[in-house]
Amino acid sequence: MKELIIFNVIYKWKYLLAILRSKFTKTNEKSGIDKLVYVAREADKNWIFGTKVRKLSKFSTLNAIPYFHPKLRNLPNADGYYFIYPHYFCRAIRHNPQILNKKNIVMFTHAHYTTSYSKTHIAWCLNLADKVICLNSQVKKDLINIGIKSNKLEVIHIASDPNFFYAHDRNSGDVGFCSNFGERKNPELVYQIIKHMPEKHFHIFGKNWEKFEKFNLLNNFSNFTYHNNKAYTEFPKLYSNIDTFVSPSILEGGPVPVLEAMLSNCVPVASKTGFCPDIIDHGDNGYLFEIDADYKEVISLIKKADLLKTNIRETALPYSWENCSKKIDNLFLSLQS
Repeated sequence: MKELIIFNVIYKWKYLLAILRSKFTKTNEKSGIDKLVYVAREADKNWIFGTKVRKLSKFSTLNAIPYFHPKLRNLPNADGYYFIYPHYFCRAIRHNPQILNKKNIVMFTHAHYTTSYSKTHIAWCLNLADKVICLNSQVKKDLINIGIKSNKLEVIHIASDPNFFYAHDRNSGDVGFCSNFGERKNPELVYQIIKHMPEKHFHIFGKNWEKFEKFNLLNNFSNFTYHNNKAYTEFPKLYSNIDTFVSPSILEGGPVPVLEAMLSNCVPVASKTGFCPDIIDHGDNGYLFEIDADYKEVISLIKKADLLKTNIRETALPYSWENCSKKIDNLFLSLQS
């Protein structure tokens, strides 16, 4: 009730005003899709969101361009807009009401609700979009539960680059993690796995792990190497040094590093969050565990991963940026009146 009151009093009138303004905005009468804009913030250029809009627009056949703006204003004129994050669509409506006369597709990675962007707020705005892309099946169920119309929801798994990440022979026995430090990345489980598996060497690719309260203990383990804040260009080489990739997160939309590791022919051992249950066939091309699993369960799966002979890369090749972009193109084309 509180979030509904906050939305109605502080935010809803702004959207109603934008909708009204859109009614008086002159638009072309054509019904086709000849130009798309992939939208992100200026701050995203060197982050994963920036990579996503550049890659997806690059492979689009619908004259797509990436567009970055610090406050998501002054969007170029186009027939359709793709927003890489739901909050961006909400903000863009208020500053660019003319987009409500065009086709809008929004990517929903994972839930991140705040006082400003509550479930009520996000659901109301996303129902103004033409389509909402869910990165996994669970997200679709969650969005239906908060009131988003099911006919607006499409599941399309996010992608990676098979030309950037290359296969390697699994022969080192090493294990890797890839993430920035954060509680939803399940750092305690990471620590316990490394502590209780001294016969294995572990690597973390990421940053801010110094903030982990047990980092000094972790960093003193002889079977641990921290690759702090490495350039993304170094990631293919980093993945080539490990055989097994562990993703212990409590909440994810992807996670994209799972795909990167799979394209590098690493065996994924992942928690059942994000798209992992959709792309990993337990026992065939990797292993899955519950998000509340203890370190003993995960260690047993890491040992099983050593014995798996599957060509993991082959199972991940369908999840390329090119294939993902084509699916989005088709979604826009399906919206033509």
